[in-house]
Amino acid sequence: MSTPSTILSQGGIRHGLAGSGDLRWAQTDLTQAVETVRRRLDLSPLAAVALGQLLAGTVLIQRLVTKTPLRLRLEVRGDGPLGRLQAEVDAEGHLRGSVDHGRAESPDGSLGIASGIGHGLLRVVRQTARGNYESQVELVPSGIGQTLTHYLEQSEQIRAAVLLGVMARPEGITAAGGLVLEALPDADGDLLLAVEERIAEQESVSRLLESPDEDALLDDVLGQLDRETLASDTLSYACSCDRDSLLQRLRELPVEDLEYLEQKGGDGTEVVCTYCGARYLFQADELRPVQ
Repeated sequence: MSTPSTILSQGGIRHGLAGSGDLRWAQTDLTQAVETVRRRLDLSPLAAVALGQLLAGTVLIQRLVTKTPLRLRLEVRGDGPLGRLQAEVDAEGHLRGSVDHGRAESPDGSLGIASGIGHGLLRVVRQTARGNYESQVELVPSGIGQTLTHYLEQSEQIRAAVLLGVMARPEGITAAGGLVLEALPDADGDLLLAVEERIAEQESVSRLLESPDEDALLDDVLGQLDRETLASDTLSYACSCDRDSLLQRLRELPVEDLEYLEQKGGDGTEVVCTYCGARYLFQADELRPVQ
């Protein structure tokens, strides 16, 4: 993800402490961003819910990384009908994502993310000034949030809970976001047990995120615990695609592919950005490599 050239939509993230400093939390609202990408990519409800959850999880995980990476990318590779999903966010809060099969539906017709993704791996890539660091874990059958919770425990040695939700209604996405809670070192064991019990009893993250009260999910999970908000930041769904860069990449295709496109003729070759849905039309004579 190079420097974004187009900001399509915005969201937000806030973070703070709770339980007398025993817990760190972060909550994100990406409703507008996920609805924008749903429309631009013409996503099915299943694809919109899955990609929205992965986008929310990516920005939340970034907040738990001690040394903020220049870029964090999460990739879900499963054997379900959605295929591969990707989401990434940079240090300035620019995010974007894609899904291989944006019109896919689950085998049973539900919005069950597990059946849409299937079995596979979560790959996490952290880009830093010193290089890229990669790790991966198996997908947890119960969903993206539980998979990210498992990743934090296994790969980062962080005791945390990731709660994600996207509400898809006939009129579009009405809520998208999530919450992450991290237990800080030497946190009170009884306090953690009480919070974990509340999380286990939690029924619908999506419905709480849909509430006009931005604290509804926090209140449901933290109960009467004291908490404070330390900062709030803006997030932007942005894309760096542009016609000149895409044209250069097309010109680098194998000769036989370029010859096929030229012979195809017609109205030209259309390229659609998998991140933002922008469409670019190239004529055959444009694709010839510059001598």
